[in-house]
Amino acid sequence: MSNTDKKLNPQDKDPDIFHAAETNDVAEMLAALAAGQSLSTPHRKQLDMTPVHIAAAKHSNDFLAAAAQQEGFDPWITDANERVAMDHAQAFNNERGKQILFDTMYDDLKPDPSRLDYTDNEPSEFYLE
Repeated sequence: MSNTDKKLNPQDKDPDIFHAAETNDVAEMLAALAAGQSLSTPHRKQLDMTPVHIAAAKHSNDFLAAAAQQEGFDPWITDANERVAMDHAQAFNNERGKQILFDTMYDDLKPDPSRLDYTDNEPSEFYLE
């Protein structure tokens, strides 16, 4: 396919995960992941921001929510300025994006039913006997 054909027929273009992050296109993100692209790939021309950083800055919250469910999603990756995606969401006032990223970053702090809960600071019944 020639460059002219790609320009005239955009539906025939290869999926680009960075474009999907900018345009909040979940279908293109899934196609790009299926084609072997990664959510952790830094964009060299954009200060090593990953698609997750870009989505956080562009308010692409549907992209972020879908990306958070994917294998290999890492919200702790930093860009060239040592900022995580949540920093970009904060800078661009993206409250929903911040919440999505926060929930993913601190998922291990959610209550775990397999562990004892000592939040009431009372001894368990096991030790009262």
